[in-house]
Amino acid sequence: MRSLELNARVENTRELKQKPVKFELKKIKEHFDEGILSIEKQYRVFDDLQDKGMESEGKTILRSQIVLAEGILDFFIHEMSKYAVYHMFINQWSKSDKYNRFSVPMELFEKIVQDQGSSDAFFEFLNERFSREVYLSEECMKDQLNLIGIKFSDVMEKAFPAKNQKESIEQGRKVVKELFKRRNEIAHQIDRSHISAEQEDITKDFVCDNIGYIKSIADAIFDIALQNEQAEA
Repeated sequence: MRSLELNARVENTRELKQKPVKFELKKIKEHFDEGILSIEKQYRVFDDLQDKGMESEGKTILRSQIVLAEGILDFFIHEMSKYAVYHMFINQWSKSDKYNRFSVPMELFEKIVQDQGSSDAFFEFLNERFSREVYLSEECMKDQLNLIGIKFSDVMEKAFPAKNQKESIEQGRKVVKELFKRRNEIAHQIDRSHISAEQEDITKDFVCDNIGYIKSIADAIFDIALQNEQAEA
């Protein structure tokens, strides 16, 4: 029979909130590199499926690589954002114009004042705030890079070298825009057209090229961040 006796209330079992870790620049880049490497290893799965004549299944792997690679780039920008804005707050990086207009809740402002500039509280706020945002569209990426003191134009020029900065920026903007569009089509509609329901084709060369673009963007952001840090030293 089921016992109807009341059990004593368990006390002092509230799980402690885990504080976000403050990673250094090189560790942030390691996270990105590890993630990209794990995605690139999926080429072997694709090749194996192709050898077995499972073309449709292989293309599913290719589509997943695009979505995951974009996700890793987004996470990289999140980590870079926390690092940069936090170091602006503790006066170890030059403050960007957007930083000076960065909004925080009054509750946090009061806590910082009461704790005499509590940097931990501010970093926890950044972690929570940035985790809700996506920085993969051209405008969002540009705005976020401007916030952290890294010009979008400088990143594009470094990532997509051309005859001049204008051509680099145009090429970079096109890559970012088309990648974000394709990522959304794969993630939200399985790469099918809303008009015909036909699935867009995808090739290994397309994935290799675009993962290469993503790596170039992350490398450029990291290199410029390192230069900024060394200039502040």
